[in-house]
Amino acid sequence: MTAVESAVIDKPTLLPEATLSGPKYQSVHDALLLAIEGLPAGTAMPTERELCTTYGVSRATVRQALGQLEIEQRIFRRQGKGTFVARPKIEQRLELMSHTEGMKERGISPSSKLIDVRRIPAGLDVGVQLGLSSKAEVLRIERLRLADGDPIAIEVVYLNADRFDGITAALSDNASLYQLLSSNYGVELASAEETIEAVIAEGREAGLLKCQPGMPLLMLSRRTLDTSGQPTEFVRSLYRGDRYRFQTGLQRPRPWDAPPVAASNELIVRIARPDDADQLASVFIDAWRDAYRGVVEDSVIDALYHPDVASWLRNLVANTAARTFLAEKNGQVLGFTRFGDDANDPMCGHVFALYVSPSASRQGVGRRLLERAIDELDPMSTRAITLWVFEANTRARTFYEAAGFEPDGGARVEELYRAQEISLTRRPRRPGRRYAPDSGLDSPFAPTIS
Repeated sequence: MTAVESAVIDKPTLLPEATLSGPKYQSVHDALLLAIEGLPAGTAMPTERELCTTYGVSRATVRQALGQLEIEQRIFRRQGKGTFVARPKIEQRLELMSHTEGMKERGISPSSKLIDVRRIPAGLDVGVQLGLSSKAEVLRIERLRLADGDPIAIEVVYLNADRFDGITAALSDNASLYQLLSSNYGVELASAEETIEAVIAEGREAGLLKCQPGMPLLMLSRRTLDTSGQPTEFVRSLYRGDRYRFQTGLQRPRPWDAPPVAASNELIVRIARPDDADQLASVFIDAWRDAYRGVVEDSVIDALYHPDVASWLRNLVANTAARTFLAEKNGQVLGFTRFGDDANDPMCGHVFALYVSPSASRQGVGRRLLERAIDELDPMSTRAITLWVFEANTRARTFYEAAGFEPDGGARVEELYRAQEISLTRRPRRPGRRYAPDSGLDSPFAPTIS
């Protein structure tokens, strides 16, 4: 037994029975929780008999209180040795900061060990997250994260290999990736979407984290965007569940963000929510299959897989860098649009995406969505609005030109789609002036969503 473990909780710090109220085991639990607050990890707890005497309760009550503390990982037991105070968990707010920043903020000494760096094909999952084709190369960087010398997490980062060519030469055990992105590439991170789920430690992970196989781990998956709204990194991290916990603040949705109640058969436009992702994915895939055959390669369209597209859109909707509105009738999503600031000129608005289900074509859905996007982006009719459209998509071009969008000379061919796109701009209009009457055209246009 170590010197720390031989210490015993000072008896006078334990609250007397007279202060207990409510269920007995809960009162004992609360009293012990106060008593162990601030004590060093490994401090020995009084025996069950001593606790029974102190609180005037049965052994069954003491065991129930201790069992609850053990579930909460406030204490741990050693067969034949006793019960001891556990190490406090590292608590971190869910914020976009590096491991180094997060640990230093809590007075903990951070360090890392570089496990593996390699170039690999993105595959469908990582490719979708980073906006790349499945065959594009990405950098896979695996690191072991430590706090005060103890392993707490395994982190795997994926980066666009072409965009960040040469970064591996600057990587080392304790190099800050975010600092390298800023200093070497001028990339500043702005926002992220993150999910957390529970998994169990398997052989290799358990060995690296120095824990028992089968121990609960927290798996964090994060997609990070830079200040221009471009996907920059995709990260998967495994944290020891016994050493780490995350904290965040929650607010109820504002009343004006709540989905409106529609009359029967009425078309409504509202802010999209993450739980709309499955229907959004159906609209997205159906629109691509209907409008883009012959515009982009069939292999791109055929690779669209509903669960992956839904996951991707769920992350996008949760991201605050752009807003997503959908049109629905009787609970069925018929189309959606996504818009925000233009990455190249924040003084301009930008429509990133507009998709309408083929089943709802020529019903005014696209017009309503575009009208909402324009109203949100340019409420005072003083702001230019831009978008990209496939040059070969004549229906979409006619639709946008009817709404006041004109070619501005911009053109591009993205590797993922290998089809010519042109840039359109809608110049500011006089207050009160609306765009041209409904042309009867409703067509998807956006080759990318960001």
